[in-house]
Amino acid sequence: MGAGVIPFAVHQAAVHFLFQSTFSGRKTGYLIDFGGGLGEGEGFRRTAVREFVEETETMYFSEDLQRACRDADQVNDQIPIVEALFEKTLSRHPDWWCSRLPPKRWRTYFIEFPYRDVASLNREWRDDSTGRFKKRRELQWIPADELLDLYQYRPERLWKRVRQLEQAPDLIREIASLHHRAS
Repeated sequence: MGAGVIPFAVHQAAVHFLFQSTFSGRKTGYLIDFGGGLGEGEGFRRTAVREFVEETETMYFSEDLQRACRDADQVNDQIPIVEALFEKTLSRHPDWWCSRLPPKRWRTYFIEFPYRDVASLNREWRDDSTGRFKKRRELQWIPADELLDLYQYRPERLWKRVRQLEQAPDLIREIASLHHRAS
């Protein structure tokens, strides 16, 4: 059992979805959500929140990237920020999540985040020579139409749990459509 999140944001009048890539391990070369297994006593939502903060090494919401790291205090400081984003999105759209194809028990949430240019975060990972980070990653914003194209024509670019999300293209279209009408 596990959970994850695919953040989205409106940038330059278009909806973009945030993914990560890694440079080592079995997920190398794929577009990956932010997620993992349920911690002790955690539900799906709490797991997805924690996994985002941990997998971005606390950098996404950090004002000082040089000090960002994945220690317990910094993770715990950012969890309320991400929880508030989940609450804001899911209070209006409680069904903005997808299950993974059976028999897997997995839930991935689609949550609106403030847009952040990720180039500086990617530089921090790339330039780290001290071992400050658990794993080198690269974040990438994918426009909704490009993500739909990946699902339809190049699903092998998506990590398997992202490929296996039930009705994900329908939800991506719904999110993009709602934000297109609002602009």
